[in-house]
Amino acid sequence: MTSPELAELEKALIVGISGPSSSGKTTLARLLQRIFYGVSLDSSLRLSSAQDNDNDNETKDKLNTFIIHEDDFYYPDDQIPHPHRIPYTTTPSGKTVQDWDTSAAIDTSFLAQALSYVRIHGHLPPRLQSKEDQNENAGPCVSDDLVVELRRDVEARIAAAEQGSIRPTLVFMEGFLLYAPPEGFEYKSKTKGGDGELQGVGDEHYPTDHSVLRPVHAQIGLPLFLPAPYSTVKARREGRSGYVTIGPAPEPPTTVTATVLNDQQQKQQPQQEIDLDGEDDRPPQNFWTDPPGYVDDIVWPRYVRDHAWLLVDGDSQGEKEGDIVQRVGEGVDVRLDVGVKVAPGKGAVGMEVVLRWAVEEVMAFYLGGQ
Repeated sequence: MTSPELAELEKALIVGISGPSSSGKTTLARLLQRIFYGVSLDSSLRLSSAQDNDNDNETKDKLNTFIIHEDDFYYPDDQIPHPHRIPYTTTPSGKTVQDWDTSAAIDTSFLAQALSYVRIHGHLPPRLQSKEDQNENAGPCVSDDLVVELRRDVEARIAAAEQGSIRPTLVFMEGFLLYAPPEGFEYKSKTKGGDGELQGVGDEHYPTDHSVLRPVHAQIGLPLFLPAPYSTVKARREGRSGYVTIGPAPEPPTTVTATVLNDQQQKQQPQQEIDLDGEDDRPPQNFWTDPPGYVDDIVWPRYVRDHAWLLVDGDSQGEKEGDIVQRVGEGVDVRLDVGVKVAPGKGAVGMEVVLRWAVEEVMAFYLGGQ
């Protein structure tokens, strides 16, 4: 559905911002929030600056925007029953580690329902309380002058555009695993899941199930993708202190067979209708620190397999275990023919370039000019 059609029917348009770990997703979302939030929708009003907006209590004729973080939809560390907790994965080397980089760690049903709620109501469901902003901020990566410049340009273009009486809220949804292959996508290498559905290049250690992401992807009107090379992902991820999580830390597994939960098992669990208007009753927070080797054991192999459909040469006939990771190399050659907008520069350009690109994509989407 195109953005003009969405604008007539719904109160919010959702922009997806995805990519591998440490690719700049949260940073870009926060910059876009600074640029778009509160800009004037009325050409007769004075153009506001980024600072003016903070003290302006008048919301009429102002654009409303907010951010949703996929990290807020992780299952709690120790939630019971077992199928609804952060799973463990046994790597090819035999290590068994808690796996935060699989779709089985995300409550995708809650996420899809929350996005649907946002599109209908134009605001977050009361049940969703964010913990993501407690994680460390990368700090300023573009100048304030650039933010003000882009904000003024956005405001002028929105105010000048022909528009109806109401402009929908603009939502920036950021996360590492948001998209699924388009319907009818043909894998070169095909296997069947337990329900007979064709799967991609996942294996026994890193099973790939795109079906749980389709309801999420379906809620996103503009899917943006930020490539980042393996070397950058590794350096940035290993340089982080850790992440705020939900729930107390779980007890280590006593046996592999009793604790390992793969994506297929997760998919077979019945999905529950979420009371989105209820209070957030999830457990208190904890703090996760990557164990040694986590990027090479979990983060990068998961990213490559889950996005093989999006990576050039990521899906090839007759892949053997480990071949795909070697084949994609730095993992920055991304397909442009599967309905996802890809940032320029293959992860080698600064945030200023990416931000200018993203603003143009969002403007085209929001004003219906794509």
